[in-house]
Amino acid sequence: MKKLFLTSEVADLLRLSEEHVRLLLRTRKLKGYKEGRKSGYRIPESEVIRYINFKMKDEEKKHIRKAG
Repeated sequence: MKKLFLTSEVADLLRLSEEHVRLLLRTRKLKGYKEGRKSGYRIPESEVIRYINFKMKDEEKKHIRKAG
């Protein structure tokens, strides 16, 4: 069974605000889904890991550009 996180849990893990996590979901930089109309988003663990790896690679590129 896949591990699913709530918006608040992802915000804590990534040290972001819940609103920023929702923005990432709306802009599809982070993938998740809503369960029902009134409930919040569910974000798979694999998607959180993918996003972290993407951000790490992005930071490496910035660091290389500064050093070069």
